[in-house]
Amino acid sequence: MEMTGTFFFDPKDLIYNDHFPGNPIVPGTQIIRAFREAARRAVPGSNRFVIDDFKFRQFIAPGEYTYRIQYKENSLSCELFDKNLAAATGKLIIS
Repeated sequence: MEMTGTFFFDPKDLIYNDHFPGNPIVPGTQIIRAFREAARRAVPGSNRFVIDDFKFRQFIAPGEYTYRIQYKENSLSCELFDKNLAAATGKLIIS
């Protein structure tokens, strides 16, 4: 199973007042939260996921980004893309 879509990190979110003033960057926790919400839709009935091996390969500014989630042996492989390059990767283990 593969799921693709877009995440929108709203530039008007107040978190960007502090992260970072004048050069807003989406926090890794926001990216992981977006993946967890998408995973809940991809795997109905699953509410618990263990975060595994997330890597943030570049800073991303607030805005819209494409993602892909692939189901592999009781885990979800997650990728967030910025201009077709993987900006973040990781796994969510279904528990």
